[in-house]
Amino acid sequence: MYKEWAQAQNEKIKGILNAARDDHTQAVKNRIDNVQQMGGVVDVTKALFEVSKETAQLEAQAYELEQTTALAHEAKAVLDSWVRYEGQVKQRQQKELAESVIAKVRKELENPKTLQQILQQSVADVERIVSSKAQ
Repeated sequence: MYKEWAQAQNEKIKGILNAARDDHTQAVKNRIDNVQQMGGVVDVTKALFEVSKETAQLEAQAYELEQTTALAHEAKAVLDSWVRYEGQVKQRQQKELAESVIAKVRKELENPKTLQQILQQSVADVERIVSSKAQ
């Protein structure tokens, strides 16, 4: 009886150990399979790194273009303001010139000599027109 009990205990322990060994073997095989699936991670990581480098370069270029555009816009605004200022200056100068010419003509019209010359010239022009139509 003792022998049967000892053999039963022996078989029981042997079964437990074999089951543990089989479970351990299966766990190692599963881990190996999982690691093999992750074998492409290095290549994917390298590809992602290259993509991130390219993205950083493109973002830097985009930022540079934004700054260039902002500078060009600012330069255009300054040039437009200069053009407006120059236009105002030119308009003011033309107005001043016109006012000075008008004032000079009015002053000349106050001179009796000038009025006499204008009258004589006008009479001569009318006589010439009349004589040319009479012929």
